Amino acid sequence: MVEQNDDSRDRIDPVTGIRTGEVSGDESGQVASAGNPVALVLNRVASVYNTGLNIGIIIGLGVLLLFLPTFGSELAPNSSLFSEIIPTMIQSWVMLAVLIVFVLSMRRFGGLLYKAIEPIIVPGKGQKKDKEPFSASEMASDWYKSFLSRWLAAPNNISMAMSSAWRGRERGLAIFAGVFLSSLVITTVLAYAVGLNQAFFAFSLEGDEFDAKVDFQSDPDGSWAGRTNDSAAWESLCDELVEMEEFADCGLVFGRQGLRLSGFFDEGFAAPQPLNVMAASSQDGEWSNVSWDFPEASENGPPINSDRIIRFYGDGVWDGELGDRHAKSVIFGQWPSTPEDAAANRTVVLPSKIASQAGVVVNDTIDSLTFSYVTSTYIGEDVAQGFLECQTDFQLSFESEFPLLFCKENITVTDLTISAIYEEGDFGNPTLLFHPLMVSDSVLSSAQKTTLMQSDHGYLGMAVDRTEIPTASTRAATNWLTDLKSSLESVRVSVGVIDPSTGELTGETERVSLPREFTVMEGSSVVAVSIEYNDIISGTITFLNIFLGIIQVFDYILVIPIVALSFVVLIYGLVLSLEQRRREVAIHRVIGGTEATLSRMMVLEIYAIGTVAWLLGFSLASGAVEVVLRAVGFLRFTDAGDIDVDPVLSFGSTFVVTLLTVGLSYYYGKNRTNDFLSLEIDEGVRRVRKEKEPNYLLHWVLFAVGMLAYIESWIQNRGGFWIWDGGRGGGIVEPFIPNAIIQLLGPFFLWIGGALVLSRLGAAGPQILNRIVGWSPAISDIRRGLSGSGSSQSVSRLSLIMMLTLSIVTLAAVQGHTGTMVDERTTDAQNGADLRVQFDTGYTEQEAMALVMSSITSVDDSDIEQINSMTSVGNILVTNKDGGGNYPVWVVFDGHEDTLLWDEQAIPGDDPSEIAGILRQGGYLAGDGARNQLERPSTGSPLTLQYSYFTEGAFGLPERVGPSESIVNYAGRADWIPGISAAEVDNSLVIGEKTYNELVVNLTSEVYRSTTWMFDLCDQSSKGCANALELLSADLRSIDGVISAQDWSSAHEGNERNGGLIFGTPGLLSMMFVVAALASVSSAFVFLSLVLSQRKRELAILQAIGASPNQVVRLVLFEIMSILLVSMVLGVSLGLAVAESFNGFFGVFGFIFQLFLGQSAPIDRDLVWPWAELVLVNGMVLAAVVLSLLVTTRRALGADLATVLKGE
Repeated sequence: MVEQNDDSRDRIDPVTGIRTGEVSGDESGQVASAGNPVALVLNRVASVYNTGLNIGIIIGLGVLLLFLPTFGSELAPNSSLFSEIIPTMIQSWVMLAVLIVFVLSMRRFGGLLYKAIEPIIVPGKGQKKDKEPFSASEMASDWYKSFLSRWLAAPNNISMAMSSAWRGRERGLAIFAGVFLSSLVITTVLAYAVGLNQAFFAFSLEGDEFDAKVDFQSDPDGSWAGRTNDSAAWESLCDELVEMEEFADCGLVFGRQGLRLSGFFDEGFAAPQPLNVMAASSQDGEWSNVSWDFPEASENGPPINSDRIIRFYGDGVWDGELGDRHAKSVIFGQWPSTPEDAAANRTVVLPSKIASQAGVVVNDTIDSLTFSYVTSTYIGEDVAQGFLECQTDFQLSFESEFPLLFCKENITVTDLTISAIYEEGDFGNPTLLFHPLMVSDSVLSSAQKTTLMQSDHGYLGMAVDRTEIPTASTRAATNWLTDLKSSLESVRVSVGVIDPSTGELTGETERVSLPREFTVMEGSSVVAVSIEYNDIISGTITFLNIFLGIIQVFDYILVIPIVALSFVVLIYGLVLSLEQRRREVAIHRVIGGTEATLSRMMVLEIYAIGTVAWLLGFSLASGAVEVVLRAVGFLRFTDAGDIDVDPVLSFGSTFVVTLLTVGLSYYYGKNRTNDFLSLEIDEGVRRVRKEKEPNYLLHWVLFAVGMLAYIESWIQNRGGFWIWDGGRGGGIVEPFIPNAIIQLLGPFFLWIGGALVLSRLGAAGPQILNRIVGWSPAISDIRRGLSGSGSSQSVSRLSLIMMLTLSIVTLAAVQGHTGTMVDERTTDAQNGADLRVQFDTGYTEQEAMALVMSSITSVDDSDIEQINSMTSVGNILVTNKDGGGNYPVWVVFDGHEDTLLWDEQAIPGDDPSEIAGILRQGGYLAGDGARNQLERPSTGSPLTLQYSYFTEGAFGLPERVGPSESIVNYAGRADWIPGISAAEVDNSLVIGEKTYNELVVNLTSEVYRSTTWMFDLCDQSSKGCANALELLSADLRSIDGVISAQDWSSAHEGNERNGGLIFGTPGLLSMMFVVAALASVSSAFVFLSLVLSQRKRELAILQAIGASPNQVVRLVLFEIMSILLVSMVLGVSLGLAVAESFNGFFGVFGFIFQLFLGQSAPIDRDLVWPWAELVLVNGMVLAAVVLSLLVTTRRALGADLATVLKGE
């Protein structure tokens, strides 16, 4: 019997217990030939079985990963979590694994290639080496051994890694915390950008009823090729278009002429004209008071038409999706539910301003309505010819870059009934023009419809199925709309190529685009038409690409600190975790563990923990980002609204998150593991390491630049200091570009540099407090132990983490509460009071009070039982007697301070009651423009005002009444009046009731009337009052004679909603606060536990030399608590400084935000200090630290001293 030598067998790795396949070639045959043949056969069968089983497991996992996305979508087809998020996560994880395997394989291949060419590039030193004979069987054997040790052992290695991770839960928690936090933050930021894009896209489309205008592709001419003048045939095309999945609804519209453009605003964009209202008459209302001029149209879009327009709607517009969109803006009456109802009532729907001017209400009738249409258009040089050829009325326009002449004719329709009145909203896309009268086309005769079709006034209004539009990015939406337009307008066909020299076919073909033809029935004959698809949504996307791009840049800059913090926690967690394993690696090498096996085990452990953390972080962020998008204030969220978002990341973005979290942890862990394996064994056991000295000079430079930005912001926000004037560009650094760079980058330099510099002070907390309270008997017996620390670098890192997290918590809380306060002050300036009611005519105070009281009684809400106070802001025109010039004057009546919501920024001083008293005694305020006209008067300087008005005198001639005079004294500047915009006050004066009586009441005995009254009803900040105000304003809007009723609560919700959707900061600041707070608490617990675990030997030595457990606990408690307290103070102080330096950055974007949303007053961003939240977070951190100290220290004290001192 042959004696078996252990060295000749397959070596078993002592770490994993797996055979490495390393068998000596000379003795393998002896081993194989020895022993029981039956056992030999069974062993081989078992080996084959295990090999086949492992291969089957690997193949099965691969198939499962490949088909799981399909399974998930089938199991939950309506859930984006299962149908989109989870499959994308799995694909990204598999892609990362494949990338890692590919990189490792390429490195291995490169190593083999280098070995093959090494004899050539590195020749021997004159010694000729014998060439080893090439053996395919030996190569296959080596590959098989590598396959056994690397791939088939993968399940065992993974199991071993998971077991090791469970045994070392503390170090695993550090890795988990870092990867989880980074995955959560990065995913939230990217998904937030997607959701913000979707929400703002949907929000911007809310005011547009039509998404596209479909015209004929050719101009109307004699041949009518590709056109029809049969409106019924043209309308029948809607049936075919609506069958396409891209469209939700379609209807015939008589309105603006056909658009056939080469660009969005080419020279022909202004030529196609709408139908314009010329006159209306009725026994109901006063139509003579109505002005059909509409200059606002030219002010809010290109100069196309400045008169009130009218549209006639076919059957398809009154119901379905188009009907629902139109009905949203109706404030009185009801939108006809069916085309039959619209036809039976001969429906007309009026804009609220037209109805108010005419004094008509729902169900009133219009006896006749005349509108004009264009028969021919002459452009540029053809205008002269148009004068000769135009036989009817004409209109000449010079508003565009080239002269236009329109020949027009009129059509009159009769017996219309007002079915609804709609509120004129914002001015949207100018393609179809703005705020028309809308009438059922059933009031037009067949001949009139044909006439309008011949004049190119008939088009198809389309409603796109907006759920089909990809909203991941504006580029994706633009591409989708471009493809839709292309598919409707043209088709790609193959045509033969003609030789230009011979005119004969060459036999080759090429692909060309030809107009697509749709067939419609014109009577009994078939007509082919070609269409021009004028997309309206693309114009909105053009605006989005500019404005939303600016907002997203701001949001991305805003989240830089929290993203940077997540990477710091990730790297720090990996460092602490791997430091724990340095000695373990050395010991495994002593007992025979190979470098490859140890590396695989440690890297797999990191990869497994990182995968679980990434999975949880990504899933949590994907589910929570929709809630974050509903933020309407700092840590305040609303329920799901009308705008639904589905912020699902694309595969590319998901893979980026996976790469930056799991991939980074794998890469860093592998490099650190290789560093450990490169150490000498005794160096690892003794934990000796050469540490790289930090670049302290760079830390101080960053901190200095950050402090410069802080001082610069402080000076500018306070209007100057010492020798610096303040204001934008008026600080220490005056040139614009350097100042802007410092303001942009300075806060980040201050945050990073301040944390790096101040963390050294935090780590020196024990020495600092020892000098301060070292005299106390409570620490006299542990004072010697405070002179140094066995883990000073780890403690310094812990101090750095505490400062970074707490400074972000402070930054987010300060700026979040400041933003909430800005929203409230903006609402005060806009609405002016709890309730603001606008009437169609002037009401006296008693009349307005009676109407509102009747509504209060009708609503019957206990939170509003009476009117506490009410006021109005009047306006007159006065003349400066001494210097000449006319000034508009705003009148605030006595007691206005009880009703109006004054802001300290709007008036001189900080007490509205004091200013009210000054105005009551004959003082006046002036807007900034008026102050300049008055040459900046000094406080108390007099001004004589004169007032006069004209009335009808003899023979119908105007007769002047007055003037009356009043002497007023200057009291200061007024930026705005509550309810009156800053622009309206800028060139005006503000006086009190006493001055008003002297100027006006002395000339007339008429009772004061106003169309706008404001009311104080309850505490608008309470929830009950807010709900009651909303009910009351809704009831008032339904009363005849009330044009609008705006309550403070609804206005505030609108400002907060706009802030959440457009500006994007409330949700991001809330996310930063919550994540940073959780990071500070979890980091304090997890990382402190690891730091203290590193000191078990030190604590054991203290016990061995006679320290009592109580002394050890007090030593550790005092040391860590002193580090924590110093770090807390420094971290909060750093956060306050960063918030101040960020304030200028916030202020600029806040001002842009207010301008884009049409806010009435630019509110200063005065910082709010939320001490309650800061104390709460710091208290939670303190509790986590105390808990970690007690648990870890007690565990260390309970360990066997001999075992610990021997080396654990």
